[in-house]
Amino acid sequence: MIPLFTTSTLSRADGSATYTDSLFSVLAAINGPVEVSRRDELPEEAAIEVNIRPGSGVGTPRERWLESVLHSVLRSVLLVHLHPRTLVQVTLQVVKEPGVRFTKGRGDVAILPALVNAAFLACVDGGLPLDTTMSAVLIALGPKDEVQPNPSAKQLASCQSVHAMAYDAHGEMLLDESTGSFGLEAWDAVAELAQKMCEGAIKRGGEDEAMANGGVEDEPWLRQALEEKVREANTWREST
Repeated sequence: MIPLFTTSTLSRADGSATYTDSLFSVLAAINGPVEVSRRDELPEEAAIEVNIRPGSGVGTPRERWLESVLHSVLRSVLLVHLHPRTLVQVTLQVVKEPGVRFTKGRGDVAILPALVNAAFLACVDGGLPLDTTMSAVLIALGPKDEVQPNPSAKQLASCQSVHAMAYDAHGEMLLDESTGSFGLEAWDAVAELAQKMCEGAIKRGGEDEAMANGGVEDEPWLRQALEEKVREANTWREST
């Protein structure tokens, strides 16, 4: 399934985006760089503050863990050294979650790609300086080590392991969170497919990679989003 997304969703945020896949829908908002209190400022780079709000209720240790993981990923792609002694605020609201009770830990890992992709699109919409582009994917391993990209809620409930991975445009891994039972060979197969899927979101891979992904060529949905933002940014040139 090609994810659905919109940018500039919120009028009072510097950047915002809504990202929806087959399992989750996340609304992300970016504000910054803004002033930061002296207690939290960093002398050589911008501080990043991540806040995740669950679909219902209040935040729990689960949200705190997700915030720490997302903070690490964003710090690896944002050029924080360009805005020292400032703050970048990232707020994510979970809008939709599967109505299925997963084994402990699976739902935590499963939501990470949606959070990462929503936050990245909001950063692009807000015009924050980025070192590279990136994409995150979710893959499950079935009972017989069957690789299941973009698994359904039913597949997640019955799989033996869940893997959230993200790669940048250069093929460097930025995120690797897994839970469940799996071996090294199975993990290698998951990582290889995840890298191809992330690359496919940015650029069209061609016939060979289409065959490797089950005969279907991935749509470069992220590249299309970036090209659209470039066209919007250059609209004023065409009107003058």
